[in-house]
Amino acid sequence: MSSNFQFPPGLKPAAAPGQGGGPQQPGQDEEARAAQMQAKQQEEEMRRGMLGQILEPSARERLSRIAMIRPSQAEAIERQLINLARSGQLTRKLGDDELRSMLEQLSSSQPKPTQQSAVQPNSRTKSLGGGITIQRKRDESDSDEYDL
Repeated sequence: MSSNFQFPPGLKPAAAPGQGGGPQQPGQDEEARAAQMQAKQQEEEMRRGMLGQILEPSARERLSRIAMIRPSQAEAIERQLINLARSGQLTRKLGDDELRSMLEQLSSSQPKPTQQSAVQPNSRTKSLGGGITIQRKRDESDSDEYDL
């Protein structure tokens, strides 16, 4: 099936995202993406290799579990470890205990996010603590004017 659709006079098809709209050679965009993917893959491989030299297996396992739950925290620790290794401040492999102490320092230095409740406290609201709030729905028979 071939499409014979033509745009009305004065209208042009929109440029695809990532294209500047200017004249480009067809393979140029694909080559740039491939080079970018390859550079990213090499950087990831280098990072893994450095972490393998810096951390003991138990610490690497802990860091990988943290990366599944909190990727940003794991990336911050990885950057910190790589910077320490590059500056020559690490003289031996870090174990699980040392990694845990680094994680505690990182978590204590970051401010805890405060949660603001969207529920306004009133007579039908009960707070159980820990961010759990129970709010009863208002019922037509729940009015005070009908009480005798």
